[in-house]
Amino acid sequence: MNDPLEKLALLEVPEPPAEFDRQLHRRLNQRLIVQHMADLLLRAMPWAILEMARAVLGLFGFTLTGRFDDERRPKGPDV
Repeated sequence: MNDPLEKLALLEVPEPPAEFDRQLHRRLNQRLIVQHMADLLLRAMPWAILEMARAVLGLFGFTLTGRFDDERRPKGPDV
């Protein structure tokens, strides 16, 4: 009986409290909401604002110059 695992196997394990599942889900849901809001505010919103700013700047550039600068098109002497 020197093995700690055998000693643990002999111990009585009490039943969890009646509200255990509800409390666990409540705490988990609160943390998930905080994580999702932080992800939205710190990662998604700055990216969306940057993309929107690029589109607006492109619109202003097209309005002022009358040319659309396509970044995908290769630029060279024959273009």
